[in-house]
Parts: sequence; structure tokens; C-alpha cells
Amino acid sequence: MLLVGTTDHLEDVDRQLSLAEDVRVTAIARQAAVGVSPLMYALFDGDRVVRVDRDGVTPLARLGEPAGQSLIADSGSVVVGLAGARLALVDPQGGGVEPLPAFTAAPGREGWQNPAGPSPDLRSATVTESGAWLVNVHVGGVWRSVDKGRTWTGVLAPEVDVHEVVGGLSGRVVAAAAAGVGWSLDDGVTWQWTQAGLHAPYCRAVAMDGDVVYVTASTGPDTTDGRLYRGTIGGPMEPCANGVPPAFPFNLDTGTLDARGGAVALGTPDGCIYRSADQGVSFEQVTERVGGHLRVVRFG
Repeated sequence: MLLVGTTDHLEDVDRQLSLAEDVRVTAIARQAAVGVSPLMYALFDGDRVVRVDRDGVTPLARLGEPAGQSLIADSGSVVVGLAGARLALVDPQGGGVEPLPAFTAAPGREGWQNPAGPSPDLRSATVTESGAWLVNVHVGGVWRSVDKGRTWTGVLAPEVDVHEVVGGLSGRVVAAAAAGVGWSLDDGVTWQWTQAGLHAPYCRAVAMDGDVVYVTASTGPDTTDGRLYRGTIGGPMEPCANGVPPAFPFNLDTGTLDARGGAVALGTPDGCIYRSADQGVSFEQVTERVGGHLRVVRFG
């Protein structure tokens, strides 16, 4: 199942089936596999948290304010990143919502500033194989918790300007930032960086499948030259060009790139979907265009 969320619906591209209409899909999160299929969750209109399966969506909770921006799907809980760099915990069984106040006490947050809005965003969030939570504040660095949000440690400084962080297996974590591609081999504690192979260092989206990393890079926030790359952790990036345009006249944004089980999918803001079944060596355009402005792509 390849899920695509837009400004007006949630679609299973594999079946060309709309799972929800008249909703703005803010985020989609995949929980670690339970049996054969992972559990999937989505955030609608920045306010409603739902569970997603092949039959449609099941409402779980309302946040009470349209301020949700990102999701973590962890074992037994769903964490929502909120505007103003806040966090809320959703109980997927009972539907209760409670704030996680410890994050509001993160040191230095009074200096966090968002160049694109009035307050810092919780732009992306992820959970690693070991259960560590990593949240990406734009712009306020990347923060890590190993106790379900009760305490937090800063692992990347605000000036790194991270746009997306993704956790993987065996301690691997990757990040897309204004200064290139970052990677960690110790569950997000320490980091290294590279721009090798990129035409420009400004990276917006990142995905990982084992040791293979995919990233989008451009010349800046207002670019007319966004491109897709693949490589291995710690190695130089190589452009993807077989079946996918070598360059796009816009940024390929946070949340629009995903990889799982050797497959890769990229969505563009004008609604095109490109998919690879051979770890990004070749792509095909799997649909002419999805309705609405595309916001997020996730494998289920």
C-alpha cells in the first residue's frame, strides 16, 4: 500500500482508491511492523488523528486545535508535533490526548526562530528501532528522548537547520538539512555530514532503507532546481535520473519521499508520483497526477 496525502484527500495509489475525502492530510506515520503489516496513522486538518488500513480510516482523537504538524507512531502511543514546538501524546486505544510538558522546558528554546512563520514548528519526528524519539524543530535543532518524552537531550544545534529526520535499523538515523545530508550510527547521539555528490547542499526530504539513503537537494528555499539523489550511509550521493526527471523547478519537500523493502516513492508538489522497485536505480511515473496539492507519501 502506497499512501499519498494531499490538501484534499488520502489515497492508496496502488489501488487508485481514495480512503478519505475533503481532508487536508498533514502527516502520515508508520509504526514498526506488527506481524506482516505496519500500523499506519494519519493527521487530518492538523487536528484529527486517525488509524489507516486498507478499508479506510478509523477516528482516534481530536487535538482540539488545528495546530498538529507531525507524527510519531510508537508502540502503544502516537505523538503529535504541534505548532510552537510543542508535543502531545495520543492514546490509540482510548483516544485521550495529553500534553508532554517536558519538551517545553528544553534549554535555549527562547532563541528558536522560524524564518517561515511566527513560531517554531515541529517539522518532522521519528522513532528509532531502539525506541528513541527524535523531533526536528524548525528552527531549533533536533532533540532526542529515550524515556517516552519525559526528558530530552539536544543532539543537533539550531543552526544546522534540519528539515527532516528519519530513524532506521541498527542505530542508523539520517537527516536532511540546509547544510547537506547528516547521518548517525549510534541512534542519533553523534552525527557526521556530507555534501559529496550534491549539486547544491540545501536538502529538504530524506528516506532510508537499510544502508541506502535517498535525499532531495536544491539551491535554496526558493529554488528552481530541485533534484533527487541516492547513496549509502557515509558515502557520496548520486543523482537519480532513470525514469525520473534529472531536475524539478521546485523543492521536493519534507515528507514527500519514502523507502521500504527495496521500494522508493517520491511525490512532487504538482501531484506526480515516481516509484522505484530497485532501490532507486530506475523509476516509473505510477500515476499521471493526484488531486490536490501533494503533501506526504508513505509506504504502508
